[in-house]
Amino acid sequence: SALHASCVTMRSAGTRLLVCAQAAGQARKDMDGVDLFALVGALAWIADQPTLAPRADRLFDIIAGAIVADPEG
Repeated sequence: SALHASCVTMRSAGTRLLVCAQAAGQARKDMDGVDLFALVGALAWIADQPTLAPRADRLFDIIAGAIVADPEG
């Protein structure tokens, strides 16, 4: 598709950011760039759904909270 190159670039950049965050203990270590890309894609889809769009910010917070490493553990 016409978006293929930009999707590959976005997934690659997201993976690099995730790896850096994982190395710093800031992100869960049990996920990878494909997981992150899928979650971002899901949020983008949600934002396009009229019945779900009002919940997009809340769902972003939930997903971001699930990615960020627990400082206690």
